[in-house]
Amino acid sequence: MTPTPRKIHLASAILLIASGFSPPALADPDRAIAEAEQALAAAEQADPRGPAADVLAAARQQLQQARESLDKRRKRDAERYAEAAAANADLARVKARLDAARAEVDSRAARNADLRRQLLLNPEGR
Repeated sequence: MTPTPRKIHLASAILLIASGFSPPALADPDRAIAEAEQALAAAEQADPRGPAADVLAAARQQLQQARESLDKRRKRDAERYAEAAAANADLARVKARLDAARAEVDSRAARNADLRRQLLLNPEGR
């Protein structure tokens, strides 16, 4: 059996099919934009402030860029912007939750300090 270009190509095609080769997935910007919108809504409910609000603003900007790219029929760019917007919205939500948890810890620490002072000033009156 002499290897000819035709036989080599045929063997390569068979190996690719057997190995489960699949073409790259097509961009689905509509799905990505919908997920980014959901992520933004969840982030807004967390009421981000300070740096978290800045990250949320960046996510809104990226979502807007995704919509504009979709209008210009640039699907891959739209999907990338939407994915970045979703990631930043998630980051803003997590930062907002972290800020809320830190505020709760600070509040409880202050309350504990007050209780300790009261106990030191009046040890019998518990």
